[in-house]
Formats: sequence, C-alpha cells, structure tokens
Amino acid sequence: MQFDCCKNMIIFLFGEDFFRSREKVIEIKKKFLEKDPAGSGLSAFDFSESKNETEKILGALATSNLLAPKRLVIIKNIILEGTDETRENICGFLKKQKWLVEDRDTVVVFWEAGKAKKSDVLYKYLLKNSKSQEFEKLTGAKLEQWVFKRIKKIDEKNSISCGALEKLLAFVGEDMRTLDNEIEKLCAYADRKMIVEKDVEILVRANLSSNIFNTIDAVGTNNKKEALELLHRHLEKGEDPFYLLSMFIYQFRNMLKVADFKNRFGADEHAIAREGKMHPFVVKKSLTQINNFPYDKLKDIYWKLEELDRAAKTGKIEIKLALDKFIVELF
Repeated sequence: MQFDCCKNMIIFLFGEDFFRSREKVIEIKKKFLEKDPAGSGLSAFDFSESKNETEKILGALATSNLLAPKRLVIIKNIILEGTDETRENICGFLKKQKWLVEDRDTVVVFWEAGKAKKSDVLYKYLLKNSKSQEFEKLTGAKLEQWVFKRIKKIDEKNSISCGALEKLLAFVGEDMRTLDNEIEKLCAYADRKMIVEKDVEILVRANLSSNIFNTIDAVGTNNKKEALELLHRHLEKGEDPFYLLSMFIYQFRNMLKVADFKNRFGADEHAIAREGKMHPFVVKKSLTQINNFPYDKLKDIYWKLEELDRAAKTGKIEIKLALDKFIVELF
C-alpha cells in the first residue's frame, strides 16, 4: 500500500512485522524532508521512551508553525505503551479537530511497533478515520516475493536462483531484519551476478553456524561461561545484537517445531523436513540439540525470547543486556 504524505492526513501503521512498518515510516519521513530539508515541520514522539508526551503532541497538532507551513507528526507506541487517559485524550482531540483529517498541511502518523489492541478506543477511531496498514509477518510465497523485490531494490541487475532462495529462507527463517542483512551481503558478494546456492552456503550457512549453533550447544549443556563468551565474542566483532537475538528466536522456534514433528514421525529427518517445510540441514542440527531440552523447557525459553525481543524493540531493556539476561536466566 502506497501512502502520499501530501494527500493522506492521518496514517495508522501497526503489526507484528516491525521491520517493514519501520521502513514505511522512514519512507514517509524521507519524502517529507525532501520538501523540508531542515526538518522544521517535523515532530516525533515515542511512548516507549517517555509517557509524558500528551501535552507536547497536542501542542504540535494545534499550534501552527510560521516557519514550516507543512507539518509531519510521528507518534509511536501510544496504543502499546500510553496510558488509557492519554489515548482517550488524544482520541477526544482528534474527534473535535475534524479538520485534521482533511488538512493537507499536516500529516499525522500513528505507528505501533507490534499488534495494536483492537478493543482500544484510539485503535477503533484510527481504523475508521485514517489510512491504515497492518504489517503481518510474511510467510511462504509472500516472503519469497519480498526477498525478490528486496534484491531488485538494491540493484535491478541482481537476481537469485530458486534453490538459493529456498536455502536462504531455510537458514535464516522469517526474521526480516536478519534476511535484510543477509540479502545485502549476498548481493555485494555476487556483484550483479545471480545469487546461487553455493553463495548462500558460503556466506549464510557459515554465519548461522558460528553465530548460533555453538552458543545454543553451550546453553544446552548448561555451560553458561562458554555461552556468554561466545555471545560477547560476536558482539566484540561488531555483529548486530538484534541479529543475534533474532537468530536465537529463529533456532528455538525451529527446535520447537522439530520436537513436535519428532513426536509424530520419530527421528525421520526427511519426513520432518517435508512436513515442516524446513531445510534438512536445519532439521538435522535441531534434532541433535533438542536432546538437551525437555519440550516444556523449550516452550518456556521461546516465550522468554519473544518477551525480551519485544522489550528490546520498545526500549524497555537495552539489547545487549537482553542477550546476557537470556543466557544467565536459563541456568
């Protein structure tokens, strides 16, 4: 869905896919700054950083700016993190100031870094009175299409073989941030030639193995010291901590899936790979690792990772601290 920040006055973006919703906000902001390079008409508020933004937001919306007749106001996580009173106040203001819906000089973007509460009064108002878009997690064919488009966006001459695409998704999973990182590396490595399976084996599989499997093995054998050392070694190399967290989530999700299929098919790698639509390499590794984790423990670990991911993305916990916390609290 395309938004024109000169035509759509109130925009509502939300959904589990934080990566794509963030990209949409960046796109809107970039388009606005093309006409206001100094950013004098830009205001941004994030309720995950501060809960006392209501008066500032009302001031930004109600007060005209003589230096910047065009205005862009970005309000992040008001539904997820704001108080009931805050949401009711903002909703009441929007209902009274109906001119905002049609004011071509003011664009207001409500951006939620996750699923919004559908029962919330502000959510209901925005859904009816704004240009809204929900960013659901991409899977299957939609995820493959996104990868193709991403590769072409970097350079029209870039391409990827079907086998390489299948391996890329098998190794990386559905995490968009991680996929984006790997796609950029693959495109640079292939240098406008078709990305083939060997390229993915060299760059992605090796990276996946070194970044996650050894650390998970250390976790599985209760070797906290080794797990923390491996983690900090990657951080010292400058590797993205969000990438590392996403890989933990990806691998423990795979382990849960494999454990479930193992109960149905036994240790038949091919049957699990076929039914779970997973790469045999991932299945083989996961079958080895689930021996160290009771099924209930796997579920607890996975949900803890999801909670840490949410807390890190909304600023409730520093990402490197979240990674340390994950490993330390497992033992």
